This record gives sequence, C-alpha cells and structure tokens, in this order.
Amino acid sequence: MPKVWAAVLLVVSLLPQPAWAITLEQVPNPRRQYGGWVSDTANILSSSTENELNRLITQLEQRTSAEMAVVTVPNTQGYATPKDFTTQLFNYWGIGKAGQNNGVLFLISVGDRRVEIETGRGLVAILPDSRVQQIIDQQILPRFRDGDFDGGTLAGVRQLTSVLQGQPVANVPAAASEVTTSTIATSSGAVAQGIDSSLVEGILLLLGIIILGLGWQRSRMPVSLRAERGGRQVLSLTRRDPRTGAVLSSVQSDPIRLFLYSGSLCLGVFLGLSSGNWLGFALPVVAAMATDGTLGRKRGIPFQPVVCQACGRPMRLIQPQLLDKYLPQEHRLARSRGRARYYGWFCPTCQGIAVVVREGTLSRHLYCPRCQALTLDLTTQVLREATYSSSGLKLEILSCPICGYRSEREVVIPELSDTDTDSDFGGDSGGDSDFGGGSSGGGGAGGSW
Repeated sequence: MPKVWAAVLLVVSLLPQPAWAITLEQVPNPRRQYGGWVSDTANILSSSTENELNRLITQLEQRTSAEMAVVTVPNTQGYATPKDFTTQLFNYWGIGKAGQNNGVLFLISVGDRRVEIETGRGLVAILPDSRVQQIIDQQILPRFRDGDFDGGTLAGVRQLTSVLQGQPVANVPAAASEVTTSTIATSSGAVAQGIDSSLVEGILLLLGIIILGLGWQRSRMPVSLRAERGGRQVLSLTRRDPRTGAVLSSVQSDPIRLFLYSGSLCLGVFLGLSSGNWLGFALPVVAAMATDGTLGRKRGIPFQPVVCQACGRPMRLIQPQLLDKYLPQEHRLARSRGRARYYGWFCPTCQGIAVVVREGTLSRHLYCPRCQALTLDLTTQVLREATYSSSGLKLEILSCPICGYRSEREVVIPELSDTDTDSDFGGDSGGDSDFGGGSSGGGGAGGSW
C-alpha cells in the first residue's frame, strides 16, 4: 500500500496545471474592486467562505485597525519563490496602516501547492513567526491535504484574527490535527496485510471500468443550445446571465474530466499492483490526458454533442478562424485582447448560430456596467507624487471603447515613510492600493501541502 500512495502522488503531479504566469498588477485588489478583503484569483473558495472571511477581517479591522488580505493565485511563475511573490504583493498593495505596519497577507498558490502568510513589522510581538508557522502546520495544511480549501482557509483566518484581537485560542497539538504521509502509509500497510492482493486488484479494475463507462455515457449526452440567426446572443460558461440569472452549467465539461481521470487513476493503480512495475502506472494517466486534449480540440466546449434547441438536430462546430464574422463587435474586441475564448455552433436546419464564451479568470472583473461587454479598460494618472511629508493623489479611469462609458475616481497615495526605504521591497509599498499603506520586511511563515 505505500506504493499505492506514492502512485497517487505521482498522478496528482501529472494532472494538468495552470501554465500561465500572473503578475502583481494582474491580481485584483479586493479593496478597490468591492471594498472587501478576499481576492480568489484561483477560484477555489466558495461564495459563503468569501463572505465569512470578509466578515471576520472587517471585524478585525474595526476592533484593532489591523488589515488582512486573503489571496489565491494559480501559481507564482516568474518570481524566485512563492515567498518572494507574497512579500512583493504585500508591499505593492501596502497592507496595514501606515506607520503601524499591522498588515497580514494570507496567500495560497495552487500550482505551487504552497501557503505563505506574510506579516507586517508592527505585529512581531503579538504574532511572531513561530506562532504563524504553528497555525499553518496545525490548522491549514492538514485540511488542504484533504482538498478542503474552504475549511483550511477559514480555520487559519479564525486563528489569526483571534490572536490579533488578544482572544484565547485552542492550542491543538500538531500530532492530533495533522495526518502525515508516513502515518497514512503505516496505517494503510497494516490494513493491506490482511487483504488478499488479488481482491484489491479486482476491485480497482472493476471500479476503473465502471467510472470510465459512466464518463463515456456522460460525454454522449447532448447539450441543447438555442440557435439564432446572426448569433447575436452569447452565453457565458462562468458568468450569470442577466436574462436567466444562471450560468450555463449544463455545458461544463469538468464532470467528464473527473470521471476520466478518476477511472484512469484506478486502472493505473491496478496495473502497478498486478505487474509490480510502477512505470506502467503512468500509461492510463497519459492516455487520459491525450483523450482530454483530443476531445477539447475536436469539440471545443463542451465535450458533449450539441443539438439545436428548436429542431433537435445536431449542430456543427464553427472553426475558430471563421467565428469572428458571427460575433458582435464587443465580443470580437474582447477576443482580440485575449480576455475570453469563444465557441460557436451552426444549425443547418434553422440556419442559426449558438455562441458560448468562457472568460479568462483574470478578466472577469472587466465587464462594462453599461453595455455588459468584456471591454472595460483601467488607466491610472498620477496627479501628485507622494513625498515624505505629504500624501500623493492619482486618478483612476475606467472606460469602455464600445459604449463610451467612463468613470473617474481620485485615490490618495499614502505619504512615504522611513520604513518604506529600508524594507526589501519598500519602493513599491502602497503604490496601487486602497489599503492603509503598511509594509513588510519579510516576516511570517509558509508551508507546502
């Protein structure tokens, strides 16, 4: 059984990971976006969790003036380490009050499988690095290893806010809260000694075949889309439609991927156990990845066949290079800027077009409030530079080239302080944020799951 767990870790490492890199400027500032404290760029937190996190941190800020941001990112490619990215983002936003430096940044990098908690210099006495490490090891990592991002994030923030407010917290021993890989392997090995290996192999083989069969059946279920002449209506896979109040969830291909990779995992473990050669374990996983890519190129999104809602006849996939002439101007602009991917189908019977859009994770906040197009541009003009004796002022301009929407807002740039110059990344402190203008010299702790 220890080999089984090693195989599981191998499959996880082979699963597709986000390939794009994210910069500091691309991380949406929650204070500027909606006045909150959570920026879920990796899309791993539920809305209820985000609401609870915002409530806890707002309460913390009201009682102590300390500020905390919770950020999730796909990865930190382009930076030396996740810690380097976290420190730079902390100082770029200026988390914490100026002069007090009482900020905390809770960052989760999914691709790096890494948690980093950065603290401002003003919190060294009440929240030392050793205490931060204890919270990460006891409250966060055990839940993250079980795939419970909501639970781990909430538990970590609750502990941090309790410490910062001077409230007593339960000190759960690490041995009681963290299940290590060695503990799992030892327990699994003890159980496996009493089970006939052939029975285990038979169960894995049967389970893999059943799961793949269910995935195949799901992939053959047609999706009904409404075909319109001219293709003016564009349905979103991720954003709530103002007409229907819901996203096009029936077109999502994620459930099929879950069946595909789960079944391949069972077959891979079966081959590894039966042959004794764990190199064969990767074959089903590689085959699943190839199948995933082939179906994606052949049908786009979704995997399922698409039928016309009016006549029930199969629709034909429109090639990407031909789709532009069917798209409205605002969608052509969004596509040319790389903010979304579009998929279209043509009904030969009704002579209509159905178009589906999947917005990029980092562009979903750029919808124009007037025309609802993904074409909003943000530009910044510095009206007055900040100095060591006075604050600065900048003008943020939101504009839409399609409908002419324009919105302006003046934002105060905190005055410079001595702490900004002697920190590792103080030159960018508070440069583009609505936080209080705090800074960090690299305090805090981190951990991997």
